[in-house]
Amino acid sequence: MLLLARKNLFSERIRLIISVGGVALSVFLIGVLLSLYRGWDEKVGGFVEDSDVDVWVGSEGTNDFLAAASLLPLENADEVGEQPEIDEWSAIVVRPMQGLAVKIDDGEDTSEQEMDIHFIGYDPATNMSGPIKIEEGAEEPGEGEVIIDQAIKDRYGIGVGDEVEAAGRRLTVVGVASGGDFVASQSVFVTLAEAQDLLRMEEAATFIGIRVTDGTDPQEVADEIPLQAAGVVAFTSDEFAERTRERILGNVLPILTMVLGLAFIVGLAVSGLTIYTATVEKAREYGILKAVGFKNSYLYRLVFEQSLATGAIGFLIGAGLTILFSPIAGAQVPQFVTLVRWQDMVFVLLATVFMSLIAGYVPVRRLASIDPTSVFKA
Repeated sequence: MLLLARKNLFSERIRLIISVGGVALSVFLIGVLLSLYRGWDEKVGGFVEDSDVDVWVGSEGTNDFLAAASLLPLENADEVGEQPEIDEWSAIVVRPMQGLAVKIDDGEDTSEQEMDIHFIGYDPATNMSGPIKIEEGAEEPGEGEVIIDQAIKDRYGIGVGDEVEAAGRRLTVVGVASGGDFVASQSVFVTLAEAQDLLRMEEAATFIGIRVTDGTDPQEVADEIPLQAAGVVAFTSDEFAERTRERILGNVLPILTMVLGLAFIVGLAVSGLTIYTATVEKAREYGILKAVGFKNSYLYRLVFEQSLATGAIGFLIGAGLTILFSPIAGAQVPQFVTLVRWQDMVFVLLATVFMSLIAGYVPVRRLASIDPTSVFKA
């Protein structure tokens, strides 16, 4: 049976190419969109998860890191550290803003490019919400200095020795770090004192980061803080990261789901139409098989094997294109951040099998209506 299915499949090469191409395109679109979603998901929430903060405290109404819609006075903040469950705390200043990437050559400005940044002031002594991993240059910034994210270097071509203009002041780049890319904006890091001075936030901060003592559940501390201090909210690191992801990806997910559905329909329509046409054109041959004693179940399996073979070839081509295309696209468009996971490719494979079975179902019904005696009529 498999030999007959293969013969039917390869008898019309152009039709086979069209059918496989439709499935491959569908697999490629689904794979790329899923990997793009995973890449954004990792970038947007990853910084919060990796910031070595167990509990984030903000003013009432705060919901995520990216909006940074919080302002906390620090007059009584020392009382936070007196609680036995808290090992260490630190004020953190975060402000989304527009900055300038300034390329310096021989002491002269050679280019200026506008960029969206997250301006982060942190205490180097605790490193809470500081650079995740230093890739080159200084480990921490000093007065008038800044550490930029690797994505800024890649996108705007500036590095150690160049400058960033933010909050009305030029800051010299002394280091490059990774882990602070939010896709739509990137992080730059200065000392807490520098940020408070530039933003006129003396004795104030955006967030308070807390590390709890060993054996303490961060959720218990997060639940207790709003009861002890009015006008504040507190989140564990995981919860705050999830809320940050939701801010960006919550609006993207419905669109992504719709496009995934359309990609599935494209593959289903192309493969289904070609397999149906091939089945109709060979109706006489199928009728002869039925006339000599082959049951419908045999013919059904024949069509499904053709459909599954088409899907398998299309999946291999589409998956290969996804793996090859993702890094190339990311190099050309930095915002195209992808993460290809084997779990997602298994999901795409299952979707392809499902697509192939549906594509084979319609022509299978056509076989049931073939009259074996009709093939002997003149």
